[in-house]
Amino acid sequence: MTLFEIINKLKNIAISKPNINYVGDGDVYTLNSLPNIDYSVFFITQNDHSIYQDTITYSLNLFYIDKISDSEDNTLNIQSDGMLQLTNIINALVFSEDVDVDGEISFTPFIQRFADQCAGIYCNVRFTVENNLGTCSYD
Repeated sequence: MTLFEIINKLKNIAISKPNINYVGDGDVYTLNSLPNIDYSVFFITQNDHSIYQDTITYSLNLFYIDKISDSEDNTLNIQSDGMLQLTNIINALVFSEDVDVDGEISFTPFIQRFADQCAGIYCNVRFTVENNLGTCSYD
């Protein structure tokens, strides 16, 4: 499975969830330029990827972001829901494809001003897949 395929599968899984209304990848701060975004948001950013013999490991940050209410009393709820949503998206990918999670998944809550005042949670996940391409080596 290629990087393109894994990111698109994650986005397709996320957009099929009832409370996720926007998915994206790349620079999460592009959300600053979307003033009329329909929350909740699922977003993917990339880290370093590696190939080792017969496997490829893709390191991705998965974000769940939602707008904080005017009373600012929903921050913890957003972060809690986000942790569940991200876990469900990861599980859906792992159970439907030949993909494994490498190592633990740690979640980091945040509050961030994008186009709106938002709260959310993100996790770093290392997905390992079979390497069908092989690696180049010289003797």
